[in-house]
Amino acid sequence: MEADRVLDLSGEVCPVTAIKTRAEFNKLKEGETLKVIFTSKKSAESVGAEFRKNLVRAYIDGNKYILILRK
Repeated sequence: MEADRVLDLSGEVCPVTAIKTRAEFNKLKEGETLKVIFTSKKSAESVGAEFRKNLVRAYIDGNKYILILRK
């Protein structure tokens, strides 16, 4: 799935992942999507829970955890 923006947080852990996701999400215009890439399952789950109302899709690609968020 293509997204308007991509945020690669590979190697990062909470709370940094949540802070950076929130900052990038706030830059989106209404209706735009953000693809967030994690290597930490715990971080992906935590951010996914925080943005559950905006979560379009969550999936695993190899060793990466991907969330698609829509503003």
